[in-house]
Amino acid sequence: MTAEVRVVWRPTSALTTAELDAALAVLSDEEREQHRRFRFPADARDYAAAHALLRAELSSWCGNNGPRDWRFNRDASGKPALAGGRGPLPSFSLTHTHGLVACAVGPADVAIGVDAERDDRDVDTRRLAARFFSRSEIAALSALDDRARRERFFDLWTLKEAVVKALGITLLPSLPSMTFHMVDRENGADIRFDGPLAAAGSPWTFALFRPEAGCRIAAAAAGTAPPAERPIPLTISWARG
Repeated sequence: MTAEVRVVWRPTSALTTAELDAALAVLSDEEREQHRRFRFPADARDYAAAHALLRAELSSWCGNNGPRDWRFNRDASGKPALAGGRGPLPSFSLTHTHGLVACAVGPADVAIGVDAERDDRDVDTRRLAARFFSRSEIAALSALDDRARRERFFDLWTLKEAVVKALGITLLPSLPSMTFHMVDRENGADIRFDGPLAAAGSPWTFALFRPEAGCRIAAAAAGTAPPAERPIPLTISWARG
């Protein structure tokens, strides 16, 4: 038996006024208030689109609630979670970057994290890697040319953020404690994970996806139920919302 985590993404730069109004219509009063607080229209747009996408995907996953019906709270670590409802509620994660939003939904006993990043912004990748990456990751980056190094930096950063979001832990102190090893294949990258966060519990499943030039999405998932003799394998699928 295989458990599936579904990642849905949507570009937002070309959203029409009608589409944005439709997104706002399914949000809660608190979410609409947060939408009004954004200073920049593009940030407000992406926030509304991301939360509407998550609500639609939760309803597609469960079928018990309409998109407007979902309610959220936060667990002890501050990680968003679903509130109320009957039976086990799905696990989820949400992300947005300029012009792109994505969410991931999966079974209740799976920790899920999804992160989207743009690589066309001005970032000092060498300085950030020296501060937040492991020694082996820094060594692997140093062996690449400038273009490949920048691409791989954002791959690693996005994967790390996905793990942090899956576990609900503090971002920056956690980054050097995890090490990703990536080997490029014809059908994508073979991704392995080492460190204290990988040592206990179920094996992790990772996926990287580039929906458009200048942007990537990473997803991370691991089972949270008591370890079985054979952990249930996870698959990560992608769809455009």
